[in-house]
Order: sequence, then structure tokens, then C-alpha cells
Amino acid sequence: MAGVWEEALVEEVIYLIAHLAQSEQHLMEIEGETKLEDLMPIIDGLRNKRKMVGDVLFSVLRIEGEKEKEEFRTKLESLWCSLKHLAMALVHCDETVEKLIRRLECHLQSGDMEKAKELSEKVKELYEDRQSIR
Repeated sequence: MAGVWEEALVEEVIYLIAHLAQSEQHLMEIEGETKLEDLMPIIDGLRNKRKMVGDVLFSVLRIEGEKEKEEFRTKLESLWCSLKHLAMALVHCDETVEKLIRRLECHLQSGDMEKAKELSEKVKELYEDRQSIR
């Protein structure tokens, strides 16, 4: 049972990382469009929280790394960056599926069963891709 709890914890932490990163991204988009410099401390705060959550994740998984003097990025930093991007990919996959399901419902309501079936297959493919990312 402990393995299931640990896996669930890791998954929740990965989603936490993704949502913090998404929040940063959305705030940067707002900041870039409106020149609201007041958002920069909030963005930096979210980034620091995300890094802290990453430290918690690595601690739970007992992953450690040392700073290597000659590398641009350490292996641990590359792992962290990959996890962050994969986590964000999961969130984007979920959002894409949600949007496709809305389109699917519209086609079902309008009686366009051919298009609905096509979208249903696309949703299934995305769920399979999501499982492979997860």
C-alpha cells in the first residue's frame, strides 16, 4: 500500500509543479501585454515556490546531485527541467482533451455522428499519449 501512496504523492507534486509553472506563464503573458511591473515579484515568488516543491519531490524520491563545475547544466537540473516540461505537457493534454470533448458534444447535439466519432478517436489517442507521458 505504501507504494500506491508514494506514487499518488509524486503525481500530485508533479501536478503542483505544472500548475505553478502555468501560473507563471500566464502572469508573464499579462505582464508582457500590460507592462505591469508589479507582477514580477509574484512571478519570481511562484518560480521560487516551484523550485522548493521540486526540492521536496527530489527529497521524497531520494534523488541527489552535485554541482559539476564544467557543465552548463547539471544532470539533476536537466532532470528537473524535463520533469517540469513533462508535467506541463500533462496539463496541456488535459486541457486539449477538455476542448475536444466540448467540440464532440456540439457535434453530437447537431447530429453529426461522423465528426463526433472522429473526435472521439482523437480523444482516445490523446488519453493514450497522456498515459505514456504520465
